[in-house]
Amino acid sequence: MTLVLRYFLLVTLVFTACSPAVEAKATPDSEYQAARNAYISLTKDTKKQQFRHHWDKVFRKLQHFTEHYPSHNKAPSAYYLLGKAYNELYGVSLAKSDARQAVHYFKTLSTRYTQNSLADDALYLQATIESTTLNNPNRARMLCDEILRRYPNGDHIKKSRKLLQTLPTGSTVAPKAQAVVVPRTDIAQINAIRHWTDANHTRIVIELNQSIQFKVNTLPASQKDNSSARLYLDLFATTTARSLANVINVNQGVIKKIRVGVNKKNTRIVCDLTELTRYSILELQNPPRVVIDIARHKGAVLTANQPQIETTPQIGQQDIATVLAQVPASQPMRIHLPDVATKSKGKLRIVVDAGHGGKDPGAIGPNKLYEKDVVLKLAKKLATTLRSRLKCEVLMTRDRDVYIPLRQRTAYANEVEADLFISIHANASTNKKIFGIECFYLNFSKNDKAVAVAARENGMTIKEMGDLELILFDMMANAKINESSRLATEIQTSLVSTLSRSYSNVKDMGVRQGPFHVLLGATMPSVLVEVAFISNKMEAKRLNSSVYRERAAQGIVSGVEKYLRSQNLLDQ
Repeated sequence: MTLVLRYFLLVTLVFTACSPAVEAKATPDSEYQAARNAYISLTKDTKKQQFRHHWDKVFRKLQHFTEHYPSHNKAPSAYYLLGKAYNELYGVSLAKSDARQAVHYFKTLSTRYTQNSLADDALYLQATIESTTLNNPNRARMLCDEILRRYPNGDHIKKSRKLLQTLPTGSTVAPKAQAVVVPRTDIAQINAIRHWTDANHTRIVIELNQSIQFKVNTLPASQKDNSSARLYLDLFATTTARSLANVINVNQGVIKKIRVGVNKKNTRIVCDLTELTRYSILELQNPPRVVIDIARHKGAVLTANQPQIETTPQIGQQDIATVLAQVPASQPMRIHLPDVATKSKGKLRIVVDAGHGGKDPGAIGPNKLYEKDVVLKLAKKLATTLRSRLKCEVLMTRDRDVYIPLRQRTAYANEVEADLFISIHANASTNKKIFGIECFYLNFSKNDKAVAVAARENGMTIKEMGDLELILFDMMANAKINESSRLATEIQTSLVSTLSRSYSNVKDMGVRQGPFHVLLGATMPSVLVEVAFISNKMEAKRLNSSVYRERAAQGIVSGVEKYLRSQNLLDQ
């Protein structure tokens, strides 16, 4: 027995030693450190800095931390790193949208964490970006003034005064005989205040004509005179539209009314409450607005500081009509919403999108082979082949080397009520050995990380959408996910099969799903086709060949044809 016992113990020890260690659960501190390390590592690698997807990895880590741990003592630092990272990315991309993102994160830091030591740093960096990159001297002046007012003993006082001296005053000196009135561009205006209530919270939307600085305060209910609890915002350098009421009666959830008062250059918006519950505040852009969510009761939970996307797996016209009925007359929809149902009669209409273009070259392969050029040639061939074989109407988002913002591509497809949307791209990787073909379709259903990627990449970001537009986009996209998946599968299978008959080493990388910005907002089955890796020498040579492009177009059309026949949209 002793010998058996010893053998058992020995086997147990060997098994334990060989077993993988249980991975320690990530802590907020470790998540922040990992995000910070990723940022530092990227700033030291000039090659990786040239590819946006490396920056995206850093953004995702930092954004995940800020979203999940907004009260952590490292949250201000994470926002600061987000601002710095986007500002450094602007130095590579020269895209103003990246600079504006940097301002957004610095502004979030300086607004939410006013007592943090990085708040004045964030204000100063906002001011420098506004003055040098975004050409907003009045905005920069206001930010410098704010530093002098709020942080008189801060370490950016001298820098702010020096920057102020370089900024134009924003006014002109006219001769005494003439009275010249110079419009004030440094004062924002509150155009409207909207509100509505659901089962968990009341949402208040403050609509503005430009971005602002604001401060949030609360007051609990008084025990002595039983006066109301309050949540109030001080909006700096703002005024109100003449049509805006001074008092708005709400009487929903815990909110009794909203009061608006203007004092000199600032506006105070007071929410009179029956009790002080949880709340979250988010600033959005395009159009500028501040969104306040206040829980309906103390037991209600607000899970995030941003509008939540609720997915409707099975959607019909009645559901969309219900949402559309909630659209205020004063807030018309800015998107075109065609029928959810696929057209069963009439001539088929397909929109072919050639990726990138103009100032956006896309990926660059050997011998300066630009993605924008080869995908345009392939897209033209695809359009011609679709018309010839399927006798359908084909429209192109671009037929020459021009830059088209991403949101205009799917918006165009929606506007012309296309039946299908096909976006043509060439893949790229830092690993030059990777090659293959893959096809994507949109899916961001209740996937926070996917939504974050789409928000960063899409021209009309998730945060920029109107609240009801956001719901409708999500409903429409999810209504088409299954069809998009089938379309992607047919195209992928046919494309690989067609090319394999003429070429060796044709790798099938499969069908994948994700929040690709060029597909976001399309209200018809839509796919993104990566026809080859332009970063791979073998596939770059193929892409540069008219024969390969013609065969690729034939493969894509075969897939489209099989999909349409499966949907009874073509004669059998």
